[in-house]
Formats: sequence, structure tokens, C-alpha cells
Amino acid sequence: MCGRFVATTAPSDLALLFDAVLDDPFADQFRPNYNVAPTTQIMTVVQPEGVNGARLLQRAHWGLLPSWSKDRKRAASMINARSETLTEKPSFRNLVAKHRCVIPVDGYYEWRTVDVAVGPKTPKRPYFIASPDRVPLAMAGLWTTWKDPERNGELVRSCAIITTTPNARLAAIHDRMPCVLDGDDIGEWLAGEFAPLHLLQAAAPERLQHYSVSTAVNTVRNNGAELIEPTETTLF
Repeated sequence: MCGRFVATTAPSDLALLFDAVLDDPFADQFRPNYNVAPTTQIMTVVQPEGVNGARLLQRAHWGLLPSWSKDRKRAASMINARSETLTEKPSFRNLVAKHRCVIPVDGYYEWRTVDVAVGPKTPKRPYFIASPDRVPLAMAGLWTTWKDPERNGELVRSCAIITTTPNARLAAIHDRMPCVLDGDDIGEWLAGEFAPLHLLQAAAPERLQHYSVSTAVNTVRNNGAELIEPTETTLF
């Protein structure tokens, strides 16, 4: 899964990188976040119909809120969507055709669950995973809108990150990884006439670098550059 990530690139720079129009009234309030948690506001790139084909960089609530949601509680359990069942799950199947998005991140955290015994005295070991050149990653996602009945029908945009089976290298850490898009695949995912599900594959092993980091990242209130400092010298 993908349950925590890093967002340190300013929205204005993301707009340039993804050739998008910055559509965020709170952009001037941006602060680097080294420990982005579910149910917070994150940046997304969308290409909605009726805007002359322009991509928009907009905020969304991380954790999908289907139109039938009674409140926001459901979002915490819908931060990820499995690529294998997108067209089967009621929460996702109606979004695949026209509500695809890209979620830019500077890297993400994963906790090793493979071949480890985890207990109170042995917390899961966290890893930071990013592009070797530290250029932001484009994660495939889905988005939708929801009217909050507790806030006079306030319109809320929400999203989920799509995950798939991991490549051989990351499989040693976890059994899932986010779908990372590159090059022309980004445009095809955002604006393809038909849902390009063939793009939802594991990134090549050399595409991402990972190394262990401090368990300080386990606590959401910890939020500083020290969280992505390696705790070992060997990088993979």
C-alpha cells in the first residue's frame, strides 16, 4: 500500500513540471511536508472535460469519499485502490473512465512486512522510496467529488492512489506499491479516451531507489527533513 509520503516541491514548480495550470487558492500557504498522512489535503493533477484540454493542479482530500458516503469516516480506509479490481469495486469502477488523476510526490514511505516478526518491541522498519534523481513521482490515482451533509453540502474533492503488485526489488519490503507513471504515459492516463489500464504496472526495479529511515516517521507529528535521512549507507 502507500500510506505516507513526502511533498516538498512547491505547487508552482509542480505546475511547471506537469504542464498544468495552478488552480489552488491556498498555494501561497504551502509548506514542505515530510510526513503526509491520509485524510489530509494533497495536490493532484487532473484534466477535466470542458477546460480546453488544460491540466489543472488542484487540492484533494486523500481518502476517497464516494458520492453515497454519509460522512468523512469512510475516507481513512480508501486511501488506496487496487489496480486489479478497479473495474469491479463500486467505489472505483465509475471513476475509471473520466475521473483519473496524477498525484505528485517527492517520495513515499513503506514499512517492511515481508519475512519479519513485528511486536511491541520490534516496530516495522520504515523505508523511503523515491526516484534516484529526486524528481517528483507521478502516481496514478482516481478522484471524485462529494457533498458534505454536515457542512451545508460543501463540495469536497477526494482521491485515492492506485497500487499494484511490486517489482522484484520492492517485493522484499511489501506486497504492494503505487503505480508510477512516466513520460507520455502521464498524458495518456489523464486524457486517454478509454481507460488505459495497461499503464497500471510495477515500475522497473531501477526506476526507484529505497533505503531504511528512522522509525521517527512512524509518528505523524514528526515532520522534518531528517525523516528521509538514511539509517544505513547502502542504497538499493
